Amino acid sequence: MRRLPRFRECLCALLALILAAPALAHGGTYAGGPVSASPGPGGGPIAGPFPSGAGQPTGPTTSAGNAGASDLADWRLWWRHNQALYLALKTHVRSTGAETGTESWFLGDGRSGRKGTRGPSEDQIRKEIVPALLGVLEREKDNDLVTGALVALAKIGDGGDRAEGARFEAAITRFFADANQEIRETAAVSLGILASPRSIPVLAHLVWNTVEGQRTVKAAEVDYRTRSFAAYGLGLIGARTGSELERQLVVSILRRGLEGDDTASCDFEVACLIALGLVPLATIETPAEQSGASVPPPERSRLAQLDYVRSILRDEKRAALARAQCPITLARLLRTSPGHVSSERIVLDTATEDVAAPSGAQGPTGALVRARAEIAHELLERIDRGQDRDEVLQSCVLALGQIGTNDGDESLEVRIQRTLAGVPDRFSEHQARAFATVAAAEAGARSGQGPRGAGILDAREFLAKQLYDGKSFMRPWAGLAAGVLCWRLAGESAAQPVLETLRRALRNSLDEERSPDRVGACALGAGLAGCVDAAPRLTKLVQEQLPDELRGEVALGLALLGETSAIEPLRAIVSASRYRPELLRQAAIALAILDDEDAVPQLAGLLKDARGLAAQAAISSALGFIGDHRSVGPLLSLLGDRLATAKARAFAAVALGNVADKELLPWNAKIGIGLNYRAAPATLSDPLSGTGILDIF
Repeated sequence: MRRLPRFRECLCALLALILAAPALAHGGTYAGGPVSASPGPGGGPIAGPFPSGAGQPTGPTTSAGNAGASDLADWRLWWRHNQALYLALKTHVRSTGAETGTESWFLGDGRSGRKGTRGPSEDQIRKEIVPALLGVLEREKDNDLVTGALVALAKIGDGGDRAEGARFEAAITRFFADANQEIRETAAVSLGILASPRSIPVLAHLVWNTVEGQRTVKAAEVDYRTRSFAAYGLGLIGARTGSELERQLVVSILRRGLEGDDTASCDFEVACLIALGLVPLATIETPAEQSGASVPPPERSRLAQLDYVRSILRDEKRAALARAQCPITLARLLRTSPGHVSSERIVLDTATEDVAAPSGAQGPTGALVRARAEIAHELLERIDRGQDRDEVLQSCVLALGQIGTNDGDESLEVRIQRTLAGVPDRFSEHQARAFATVAAAEAGARSGQGPRGAGILDAREFLAKQLYDGKSFMRPWAGLAAGVLCWRLAGESAAQPVLETLRRALRNSLDEERSPDRVGACALGAGLAGCVDAAPRLTKLVQEQLPDELRGEVALGLALLGETSAIEPLRAIVSASRYRPELLRQAAIALAILDDEDAVPQLAGLLKDARGLAAQAAISSALGFIGDHRSVGPLLSLLGDRLATAKARAFAAVALGNVADKELLPWNAKIGIGLNYRAAPATLSDPLSGTGILDIF
């Protein structure tokens, strides 16, 4: 293995070569692939006092343009991609005391301070879990087992041991030449999850489809799916590195990949654009000696990154799914700080010092402030014109929520809130209307530099109006968004009287609603909002014979409220639900949030006796999500059980990776939180096959 100085020299040489090369023209245009979407939630009408046949959403079709209104308005799709932040499961088992839940806790890798926690010890990880996973990779051939072990090993990471890291990299890279496509692409993104900068060169060759890359995969070309997964891998490495040189290198590789794109679908283009948003450069302005007469490439500075992405957004010849990634990428580049960009930072960052500095600020900070204003105005104008494709409009709405603040005396912030509030009345496109609710909540909860207050009021009034008087498909979105606004402002004592209107509206909705779709959203919203007066209603609901999915949502709402009286009913639900996987998983997660120390032993006992795949998968998944060290033994037993099915053992491998994860949130939360999942080619999300980036656990 090469020593670090030699590696640094190679990186410098590669970056110099890239920077010296002339920029290529943008890649070809594409017709655009189908929009993949999660299957719609099942479940019938609520039992008891509710009428039969109450709103049962159907599953989305394969195209956003052809899907029905109820499909586009399915709030559960948003919750699926964003819930990890709000549930924050690993904070409950890796807690070290009073610091749990603070920003510094979320922004760490979750490994420090293991003493006194219920998370796994380093000895368990290095002496038990890692050898078991490496053994799977050495001996097994089943696709599910191999891919599960690849991702699990990468999530665990090398713990700072370079020799261990090299061993992991070697174990992963040998699968690039596997005959199975799913294994090849999983190996590519696994290097990104592992996040070692030593993997940058091999991923670059895959992204560029070079002779070296073709030799790596032992094929005449690197297929577009492997190239796409390699691009995501580079973005994940760039997100965690503390080196500006390595960040510049990753941005350069992605830029060259975009400009040399010769694939026949937009998957690769989408992957590169999303990956760029994960790698904000610390260099804000392009150095004068590098600016020259031409437009600087994005690897020169953050402003150059922003200009590059804006040029793609404006390129009408590009596929709509590719252009739809640009607003979110711009928002992420404006809001995140470089270096160790965790999933948590993407969301917990309020307007950063760079973005929210006073409008008269000078230097790099002032330049980024001006760029933020220009980008916000451009997105606002796109919404005002209303001429973009649906996917682009949806992303503009979401991005404004990630850019805006609650400053009451700034005309730009006021315009953002008013524009978002006006989307439901101006547009017939259901997804943009629904996204406007969560966008308003996010902007309303973010502090800027001016007096706080008016922005919160604007968001509250918009959400309350939608809860009381909005269209039926908008009310569950407003209920969930109301919870998001209250959750984000939970520590702001001055904001609580303002938010009481939303808590009262959520209580009323829980009493009056009869649709399972809307009750589930209000249950989660009430939990997020800390609506303690809703606890009796939720406690009653969770003990009724509701559809499994709704009952699970009610259980989570109780857990988010901290309602410890629900522990015994939830234990009973877990015991009776071994063949009802979704309800079992949700109830077990609720117990973990409530810090029920008996939840894991209960699940471990169920796993020992479980024989069916559905039960084994559900229990393993629940144990993995919780992340308690007591899960390790039962999961290792299932992984090593040669009489169990390969799929059941694969779930155990995935769960072990979750238990020992180096990060507090799932690795793909960096990509999925805040993303427009409706603008997703198959490599980003393909729920039917489960092989998109957002579908991998």
